[in-house]
Amino acid sequence: MLSVLMIAFHFPPFAGSSGVQRSLRFVQQLPTHGWQPIVLAATSSAYENTATDLLAEVPREVRVHRAPALDASKHLAVASRFPGFLARPDRWVNWAICAVPLGLALIRRYRPDAIWSTYPIPTAHLIGGVLARASGLPWVADFRDPMMEEGYPADAATWRAFARVERSTMARATSSVFVTDGAAAMYRSRYPDRADRVRIIENGFDESSFENLHVDPSPLTPGKVTLLHSGLVY
Repeated sequence: MLSVLMIAFHFPPFAGSSGVQRSLRFVQQLPTHGWQPIVLAATSSAYENTATDLLAEVPREVRVHRAPALDASKHLAVASRFPGFLARPDRWVNWAICAVPLGLALIRRYRPDAIWSTYPIPTAHLIGGVLARASGLPWVADFRDPMMEEGYPADAATWRAFARVERSTMARATSSVFVTDGAAAMYRSRYPDRADRVRIIENGFDESSFENLHVDPSPLTPGKVTLLHSGLVY
């Protein structure tokens, strides 16, 4: 079986982000496709919210290694203020300080066949890029959604930092993955010389998660239509 080093900040016990589910389901399903995952995640102190029950969903045979990371807004702030450079491209950029040497050690120890890093924090791609250059391994950059657009991120310095990470990742990654046709088309247009490296792996759901779910057939608001948006607006 082949193996892949997965760099995922969004990983159990982190709670409150839909991004955790993508990493978790990849870890659960990859072995059925011939790939054994080795996970490089952050220590739980980096997360605002945690849920230990999520850890039970990580297969026992999956090796999970964690590098310390600090949230600049919480651990490096004085009177709720902190220098902006400590949070660019994101508040956990310091994760790379320990994650890079740990990743190199894991590559020497396990000799994976590929590296996979996943957004939504750019630091994950920074780490993936360094490890790919140092090891020569093929690198899959899972962007999921567009990293930056006109007006997002709103802070100009952060936007420039995101743009640098995006350009570097698109230039060096063996494949760049997005979850929608629209996002993939945007990046093929933005980086035409890398268009053939853009791939789509959509978000999905695991039917087994709903097998024992009880559904109340009664309407929430009798006589009225209820609309549900299940997700995030950003």
